[in-house]
Amino acid sequence: MKPVSFIHCADLHIETPFKGIVEIQPELQELLYRSTYQSFNNIVDLAIEKQVDCVVIAGDIYDSEDKSLRAQLRFRDGVVKLAESGIQTFAVNGNHDPLRGWAAKIEWPASMHRFSSESVECVPLLRSGEVVANIYGISFAKRDVKENLALRFPKADQNVPAIGLLHANVGGNTEHDPYSPCTVEDLSLAGMDYWALGHVHSYSILSRSNPSIVYPGCPQGRNQREIGPKGCCFVTLEHKHAPTIEFIPTDVIRYKSEPLDVSSCSSIDDVLSLITERCKEISSELDKRVSIIRLMLTGVTDLHKELQRGDSITGILEEVRRHFMGSDPLIWLDKLLLGTAGTYDLDSLRRGNDFIADIMSIFDALYDVKGEYSQELRQALEPLFLKWRGHDYIEELKDEQLLEITNEARGQMLNNLISD
Repeated sequence: MKPVSFIHCADLHIETPFKGIVEIQPELQELLYRSTYQSFNNIVDLAIEKQVDCVVIAGDIYDSEDKSLRAQLRFRDGVVKLAESGIQTFAVNGNHDPLRGWAAKIEWPASMHRFSSESVECVPLLRSGEVVANIYGISFAKRDVKENLALRFPKADQNVPAIGLLHANVGGNTEHDPYSPCTVEDLSLAGMDYWALGHVHSYSILSRSNPSIVYPGCPQGRNQREIGPKGCCFVTLEHKHAPTIEFIPTDVIRYKSEPLDVSSCSSIDDVLSLITERCKEISSELDKRVSIIRLMLTGVTDLHKELQRGDSITGILEEVRRHFMGSDPLIWLDKLLLGTAGTYDLDSLRRGNDFIADIMSIFDALYDVKGEYSQELRQALEPLFLKWRGHDYIEELKDEQLLEITNEARGQMLNNLISD
């Protein structure tokens, strides 16, 4: 029998609102809104190009359970295009688009199957009337599903390849809500050949075979936490064999975040030139996609105090944005962070027998993000995350964020304590 081939995607989040950026840059608004539709269209075109047997979608097709009619019709258009090419579509609903949310009464092609939330269904994948695989799946009925849905899956039929479709947090990923939490061991019990997962927005293979357990990530990044290539998986599966899994980018807008060393710059003009040239290079590296870039200026420089002064960073940011206004593809410098240091002899300051030397030793200890001082700092900050009314909208500090804050605080301390 010819191997089964399919596209595995998840977390389309069609019609993501992209709050924040659109408020400050109207030029980006339509590009961002279209990006989730275009990334799904790229998946559809890829499936047709590869002549796959089916497309499986592991939840969060829409960004909200109150999805718009436009979003539903655009998604239906893609499914119809697949059907016209003889490609079946199988989908489960996740926490963002649970089945209890509103759904318009529109007609779907017979080749589209959406799994119910009542129990795990087993639906045959047909090729010329022959069953070439079984697709198992279950949807979320409501947003907050804390049950381990993996334990509901029956033992798979061993006569044909088995594909399990599930929106779940496997292994307690702390960057995502614990919806339908389960373990790799739980998934292994069901006898699937391939687990097509959704919920985690980064591409990840938790197990290569027996069974394969895969997150394709989201097909379009939606913020600066979702940097790098985003896409789907093209899978070729033969029963009782490890599948071939190829990650293929489908994003139309890509986020990039990186440091930029300005220690070689002797003037603000040099800094502006360095930033604009690096933004151009990033755009080229991203295959001329729309680029949303965040840079942190680093390095030891005589310009440090000038960069810290008043609205210097804001002025540089606005000038770079003005430079790229109307560029094709669009380049948008989302944020410019300052992580430079003044031209201080840090070793000499450490060797001093004074207050500054004592403070330097404390900062040095904070650079060990797993050390005692850093843990004490996190504990001191914890009330901000627990008692403040907006705590639901912020995340616990990551290690790199703690380092960024420590570096900035040390620089400000030295600037304030050491006179010219």
